[in-house]
Amino acid sequence: MRKILVLVLFILFLILAWFSWCWYKETVVCCPEPVPEISYGPLIFDCDTGEIITNDLWPEKKQEILTGVGKGKKLLLVGPYFTSETEQDGISRAEMVKLLFTELSSEDIITDSRFAGDCEEAKSNMLHELKYKWVTRNDDIIEHLDRTFVFYKYDSDKEVVNESVLAYFDELTSFLKTSGDNILIVGHTDSDGPALYNEDLGLKRANEYKAHLISLGVDESKITVESKGETEPLRPNDTPENKQMNRRVAIHITE
Repeated sequence: MRKILVLVLFILFLILAWFSWCWYKETVVCCPEPVPEISYGPLIFDCDTGEIITNDLWPEKKQEILTGVGKGKKLLLVGPYFTSETEQDGISRAEMVKLLFTELSSEDIITDSRFAGDCEEAKSNMLHELKYKWVTRNDDIIEHLDRTFVFYKYDSDKEVVNESVLAYFDELTSFLKTSGDNILIVGHTDSDGPALYNEDLGLKRANEYKAHLISLGVDESKITVESKGETEPLRPNDTPENKQMNRRVAIHITE
């Protein structure tokens, strides 16, 4: 009887040891944590050489970019520059990407740069932080990635209402209606006339465009206006051409 009891206890011990080992194997020593696979593309930049690397998704992405073209638009490519680099490094990257768009003439592509943090960390972001946008550039309107300048005639607070300006505000209206973004409209002037007059003139210019956007259906709460008067010129107020560049409203996209 004692031998049977010992045998039963031994079998129970083996069963307990087996289940204990299975638990230990599954929860402690079984498997290392899986390393998440990081996928890049369709375009990144080599962080050591700066060269462009594309994959098989790039042709589709490029076609998507090209189909966004509008009448009178130019393609703005904003290249990233990273920690310990300069703006020129970003422009150089944008110029390399420009060469990939053989369907467009050189005059139809504009390059610029922006800071994008750490190069390796930014690889997982779309296009390695390269930004693009179809923009309007002419005598009345200059569109950048996140801001736009609309220029005025001398001493005027009336809207510029040519075709390209109206088209831009139609696009801006659609964007504001479908996004969570807001805008800041800032009025600027040249240095002719008293400073207080110019500050008031700049505010009138900003409010003219605010009223125009509201008339197109943009919620007033999405628009903030202010005036800088003559205090932030783009260029010295020493020639008629430079003064015209300073008579403007600047439209900034804000979150």
